[in-house]
Order: sequence, then structure tokens, then C-alpha cells
Amino acid sequence: MFSLRNGKTDDMSAPRTARERVKDEVTSEILAAARAHLAREGAAALSLRSIARDLGMAPSALYRYFSSRDALLSALILGAYGALADQAEHASEAAYAREDGAMARWVAVPRAMRSWARGHPHEWGLIFGSPVPGYEAPTETITPYTRLAQALVRPIIEAHEHGSLELSAPSSSASPGTAPLARAVQPVTDGLLPGLPTVAVAQALEAFATLIGIISLELFGHWRNTVLEPEVLFEATISHLASSTGVCP
Repeated sequence: MFSLRNGKTDDMSAPRTARERVKDEVTSEILAAARAHLAREGAAALSLRSIARDLGMAPSALYRYFSSRDALLSALILGAYGALADQAEHASEAAYAREDGAMARWVAVPRAMRSWARGHPHEWGLIFGSPVPGYEAPTETITPYTRLAQALVRPIIEAHEHGSLELSAPSSSASPGTAPLARAVQPVTDGLLPGLPTVAVAQALEAFATLIGIISLELFGHWRNTVLEPEVLFEATISHLASSTGVCP
């Protein structure tokens, strides 16, 4: 059995030593304190010294666990991405295990994303909000990010494999089927949706961007006095996306 921890693959079958257990416990305490700071002050104000003070630790002791503020931010981001991907995958697996129809399988992951975001608004903001000045996210985020995307596009891939994916015909020479767009989305085509036409890849990306946007608008209060029932709008949006992606024409 293997797990991804801090971007590394570890063999979890070996028993942990007492020192490793203590290290894991202290690391969890540090991350919990960091999440509390994140909620109060935002990611840009995150400080190892202030966290050490809250925990009653000497700053030098905390640096044995996280070498810098950026290292701590990376751990928070990886943890948030991983937790969101876990929830998305669980929702997808549950929908498929129930042998639900195409629409039910499609809406499972968007609903899971919104549910997780509402329960973890500051962590959602950390991964999908404004970048922290001077900080560059580690490449390890690609793994949980890809897991989330794979869970979302699973019904699209399935519909394509079964020959039931129905896409709107391109309406002009500037349509998503043009060569420039094909080049633009080539990494997604190759890594996530191999064999799908460019229009399908573009519409999958549009669906992902739409979901991130509508969840963020609700979460950060931008619908106040504009949308009285955000959940109703969200359900209408994911239903529309099922059609635009060709999953449920």
C-alpha cells in the first residue's frame, strides 16, 4: 500500500518508529495551527514565528519540521488539493457503484467539489484564490490536481468510449475545432483526454473553469443581493454543463 505524502511515495506497510509517530503528530499540530492562521489572516500573512508562538515552540524547533514559510504553504496546498481530490473520487466511485445514469454520474463530482469548498472555504481560497506574492506552488500539486480532473471528466471519457458523446458542431472558422486551439489544449489532450476531439477537450476545460468560478463566487460572497439561492443556480449550471460537454445531450 502506498500513499503520496509531501510529494513523495512512501511504503506504508513498514511499521513506524516512535520518533516517526511523534514527528507526524507534531506536524499535524503545526498544520492545524497554520490552517487557523490561514482563516484569520490569509495566506500572505502566514508566519512560522507566529505559529511557533501559538504552539509554545521555539521558532528553531518548528524549522526542523518546515524549513520555510513556503515549505509550510506547500504542505497546506498539497493537503487541501489531496482532500478535495479524495472527496471528488469518493463521490465518483459511489455514483458508479450505484450504477446511476449518466446525469447522476456527471453531477456527483461538481456537487462534491461545492460541498468540500463550503466546508473548507479558506483552503479552497488557498488553491483557487489569489496567488500568494512571491510564492510558487510545487510541481507535486500536479498529482492531486490531476486526480480531481480525472474524477470530473470520467463521464466524458466513458461517453466517448461508448459512442454516446454528442458535441455541438463547430459554428465558424473560429470554433474550438481550429488548429490554434488544438495546440493550446494539447497538454490536456495528451495527459487527460487522449483520443478525444479538440472540441470535447475545450468544453471539458470550460466546464472545469465554470465550476471553479461559480463555487468561488458563492464562497467569497459575490452573489450577495444578486443570487438569492446559489444552490439552485449551481444545479442549473451543472445540468447545462452536462449538455455542453456532450455527456447528456
